[in-house]
Amino acid sequence: MTFLKLSDYSFLALASLKERRGRTLGAILGVMIAVIALSLALGVGESFRIAFKEQMEKTLAANSVYVFSTVGITDADLAYYRSIYGVKEVFGIAVRTAKLIDPSGVKTVTLIAIEPEWLPDFLGVTSLEDLIEEGSYDLNGLGVIVGSDVWKDPQTGQKLRDVGETVSIQVMGGKNKQVTLFIIGLAKETGGFRGPHTNPDNAIYIEPDAFFTFIAKRRVYNLAMIVAEDFELVGAIEEEVRALSPPHARVFSPATMINQVGIFVTSLQTILAIISSVGIGVTALWVFDSMTISVVQRTREIGILKAIGFKSRDILLLFLTEAVVISVIGSISGVVAALLLSSLIKIPVFGYSLKATITPSIISTSIALPILANLAASLIPARRAAKLDPVRALRYE
Repeated sequence: MTFLKLSDYSFLALASLKERRGRTLGAILGVMIAVIALSLALGVGESFRIAFKEQMEKTLAANSVYVFSTVGITDADLAYYRSIYGVKEVFGIAVRTAKLIDPSGVKTVTLIAIEPEWLPDFLGVTSLEDLIEEGSYDLNGLGVIVGSDVWKDPQTGQKLRDVGETVSIQVMGGKNKQVTLFIIGLAKETGGFRGPHTNPDNAIYIEPDAFFTFIAKRRVYNLAMIVAEDFELVGAIEEEVRALSPPHARVFSPATMINQVGIFVTSLQTILAIISSVGIGVTALWVFDSMTISVVQRTREIGILKAIGFKSRDILLLFLTEAVVISVIGSISGVVAALLLSSLIKIPVFGYSLKATITPSIISTSIALPILANLAASLIPARRAAKLDPVRALRYE
């Protein structure tokens, strides 16, 4: 009775594949191309998901909940929000449209009242130092920070205003009033929060007490930003905020958008994987054809193997091992090639120029699919070989 080890199956499979090197190389090349296409397709989808999440976290704090209200949000509302479990901090932002008046003409800007310590969260920068191009970020009284589109020409980049200068604004709504402000800082261009009529680069930032003293009569905010202690708590906080918010308030969380886009990207990756898997299916048909021809050509060899003690199970495993060897060599070669290509090729997707991010899970999928497909394709001819009658096989010419 013959007992074969895994190494024996591998040795015999390699010897057989070497004899049919032409078809073997063709099958390996097919697997390699299919794996490259699959890996890059999944990698591009993963890169887009990561890039979108990073952009959202940069421009809108992912662990935050925003509340908009045309009626107004009071300090009492902010106190309610602070009482919610998992809330790290809450701050209010007042917004007014204003006209910037100077000899060069009149320009519409957004006047934003916010405590300076919350500017990084609002504008999506890591620190106040990263926000300021020149001057100071210490908002006080009528000292203001002006956005990049206010202190320089957006088209030419020419500097229009400097630290230490004064600017006159006319506040819109109700009784128009003119206020003179003192520039203490010039802000860098930033992504930041962009809501209706809110462009951070075309804004003037003022300290809230000064805003409510000289600009607005009532201390109410247009926007409240609620920062969660942990991203996982954002959903529960958002639900409770909706219950506590004043009438006509709109509640929005970047986490919801991130999750929705995550679902979209996962679906997109699935579609790309299905399209790319066509190559794996074609390769599986090649393996099926190759194995079928191999069984016919090796009929006498199969008869000899059975005559010297090989069981039907051994014959079956031998052919399946050949399919596995082809799949493993092709898959590993394809993954290596995909990793090299991912660092060299940039692919434009939805406005992003992305390099494919090939993760361990993508590598596992790209290797497993061809192996499973080729095993399934080779099963029928392998079973046919295993069932051959040894006497008839030995007489086959």
